[in-house]
Amino acid sequence: MAERLTRPLLFFGIKHCGKSTLGRLTAEHFGVKFVDTDLELESRFQMLNGCPLPTRDIFRELGEEGFRRFEAETVEALAAQQAGPRVVALGGGVPANPFVEPEVLKKMGFGVYLAIRPEIAFERVRRRGLPPFLASFADPYAEFLRMNRQREAAYRSYADLTFPIEREEAASAVAEKLIQIILTELKP
Repeated sequence: MAERLTRPLLFFGIKHCGKSTLGRLTAEHFGVKFVDTDLELESRFQMLNGCPLPTRDIFRELGEEGFRRFEAETVEALAAQQAGPRVVALGGGVPANPFVEPEVLKKMGFGVYLAIRPEIAFERVRRRGLPPFLASFADPYAEFLRMNRQREAAYRSYADLTFPIEREEAASAVAEKLIQIILTELKP
């Protein structure tokens, strides 16, 4: 008999820690819906403004405070849905977003903090191009480390499970390990 997911999972962590990739693989394993809040944010922006923009451009368009408010509204709308078991990947800044009510995230599901080593995550970020919130700094790596340290307390406060990622591995192998730990943690 296949394992069933009995409650929603909420994946979070620093940019490029694997939230979307591991979230999709985990959702596929359990046969449940996968939701990426960045994609939800883009869809909501297009619906309200009539133009499609990627998350990076929405950030530029709204500025940091406007973006964080819009992000919070998007997360609250997602939390209000009675969706049953699913896997949700939060944008990297959501747990530390001052406009997101802590109760909203707590009620969204079992929190899985993907605690990747920052140097691994930054290398992934660098390969894909620096986002606006890092590109403007003289030392983007130092800013990335500072941001990670600042957000880590929020990540830990929402974590029901902290999953360390210590080295680069195939996503399927990492997902397999993570799924086994989730199954152990969620057993009645």
